[in-house]
Amino acid sequence: MSGPFAAAIRERARSARTALERARREHDVDEMLVAEGEWDDVVRLARAHGVELGDEDAESGEETAL
Repeated sequence: MSGPFAAAIRERARSARTALERARREHDVDEMLVAEGEWDDVVRLARAHGVELGDEDAESGEETAL
């Protein structure tokens, strides 16, 4: 899928990945839980609509620090 909808999903994925990385770096468990939830949600949304997130995006949420 392409177009504005796919671009919005990709932007949301980038934002979620950034938040997750920041929470991990800062060892902020509460923020990590929120960021992981957002990441999981955006990955499900992308898969449901056939939006490719790319290799680096698809793997960002795989590893949790909890």
